Amino acid sequence: MSDWQDLDLDEITEWPLMPQCAVAFVLALVLGGLGYWYWLTPLQEELVALKQKESELRSLVGVRASQVAALPTVRLQVKELEKRYQYVVEQLPEEKELASLLSGVNDIGLRNGLEFQRIEWGPTINKSLYYELPINIALTGRYENIGKFAESVARLSRIVTLTDFDLVLVRQQQNQETLSLKVSASTYRFKAPQ
Repeated sequence: MSDWQDLDLDEITEWPLMPQCAVAFVLALVLGGLGYWYWLTPLQEELVALKQKESELRSLVGVRASQVAALPTVRLQVKELEKRYQYVVEQLPEEKELASLLSGVNDIGLRNGLEFQRIEWGPTINKSLYYELPINIALTGRYENIGKFAESVARLSRIVTLTDFDLVLVRQQQNQETLSLKVSASTYRFKAPQ
């Protein structure tokens, strides 16, 4: 032990082999610890981050693979939706057809024995994808005839909806009731994308 205390650090090259090895071992441990802390710890954190990114990318590849596998089905669905969309657009009247549509609704009422007090266009309502064109209708007639009128309007080749019904009994004669109907009918026009 006294030999270790007599050793001077300036004369390390002249020390016996055992103390030199012990100092070299301690120095190697210190340098290894510093190297691990300085170089490997940041790389370890980067490795963890890269493993997490790899996991995310693998799951993304799985999602994309399932999307690619479903692509033919999606394309068929898009084609079907385009057909339906075109069918609905064809049912919407164009500007030049509006007068004949109003005349057609009037003719349907007259054929069903109804008497119009009023049939006129209301103000256009601007929606995000289309224009709503309300038609204000006031008419009188028998209950059965009003029902046939509503059925015939529903069968038009153009979309016309009936809303806001106000049906009132006007008079009753010989088991025949005459009703007054105020109804808001609406048709729609396609708004071209801008």
